[in-house]
Amino acid sequence: MEVQMGDVAVAQRGDCITAMGVGSCIVIAIHDRANRIGGLAHAILPTSEHPNRSLAVATHVDRAVDELLKRMAVLGVNGTNLEAKLVGGANMFAAFKARIGEENVSSAREKLKKEGITLVAECVGGSQGRSVEFCISTGVVTVKTKL
Repeated sequence: MEVQMGDVAVAQRGDCITAMGVGSCIVIAIHDRANRIGGLAHAILPTSEHPNRSLAVATHVDRAVDELLKRMAVLGVNGTNLEAKLVGGANMFAAFKARIGEENVSSAREKLKKEGITLVAECVGGSQGRSVEFCISTGVVTVKTKL
């Protein structure tokens, strides 16, 4: 199953979740190794200090992580012993002064720390887009860089 920008998906055991076209966005993969349950969020912006309910559920990093944990809890995840991996946060347009990719990475790190989720790997920054595949049974995240 593919996760579009601003959305999340959860799966179990033998399933894989993908996200394509990850540039300045941040993909957050959270895995419960013991129960073989995982989820992927494809967030666009760092924080939702003033949440706009008309936006997709996972447009902002903080809301994306909250929604991902909520959906994983429905499948039996209790929030302990979770591991996360981050992909994305590229600076796709060097001419722009905004550093949205860096802000997304920073926001994701902060939110994971706040939730007590261990960040075990990341493939972030740079200036090139990526595609992501997250295999739930193994917890392996495969990243392909767009040249």
